[in-house]
Amino acid sequence: MKFKIFKEEPEILDNCRVFIGGWHGLGEIGYICVSHLVQEMKLIRVATIMSSGAPPFISVQENQLRLPFEIYSKQNSDIAVFIPHLQPYRHVQIEFSEKLSEWILSHKTFEVAYFIGGVDSRLKVSDQSLQYIPSRMFKSYTGVSEKFRNEIATNLLDQGLFVAGPLAIMLGYLDMNLFPAIGLLAYAERERPDPLGAVAAVEKLNNILNLSIGTEELIKNAQLIEEEIKRQLAPIEETNRDSQTRRIYT
Repeated sequence: MKFKIFKEEPEILDNCRVFIGGWHGLGEIGYICVSHLVQEMKLIRVATIMSSGAPPFISVQENQLRLPFEIYSKQNSDIAVFIPHLQPYRHVQIEFSEKLSEWILSHKTFEVAYFIGGVDSRLKVSDQSLQYIPSRMFKSYTGVSEKFRNEIATNLLDQGLFVAGPLAIMLGYLDMNLFPAIGLLAYAERERPDPLGAVAAVEKLNNILNLSIGTEELIKNAQLIEEEIKRQLAPIEETNRDSQTRRIYT
């Protein structure tokens, strides 16, 4: 499978130490969250990924082509946000996810990765807003507070549940390579995009990374966001209708 990173703003990207990614999983939580980060933080595209695993669809946004896999950041920020506007083809998801993980490992300035996903809201049994799935090295990562460490320890992903898709592949690959990474899994509706569920993930990133990203637009425009995501995904879902299987936790 072809996989190549095209750096459009290398001087910005090469200063990033935090990688954030979110996929199209349960409730579209990851995709909604990273899209909201890009909009609210006014990030610019700093790199694109060219891959034979990309579905053959592009669109136009803010007077430029929007490609399937993009990375955003900005001057004086140490955060790089990966947005997959579409999922890689299912038969190459493992290889694509491993190559993206290899790039994170090779990009010497990255020191931690956060992956945003969803977990079925029907499993919520307390007032907790997220469940966590950390790599081994994240447990000793010094870039987070002791309070957050304790929160992770008491809100680990329930035993017996599974994480699926690119998020699972990347977390597993980075864990094997002893890199600090963690999945932040917000409770989400199972059968539809859930912007309200993404609010918890955004607020947690605010807390972890000392950001001040508002969530008012997610709440205000929840229905519009759901409709837009469904519209975006319609072509690829139609193409893959016969091969689609139900997602679990991603």
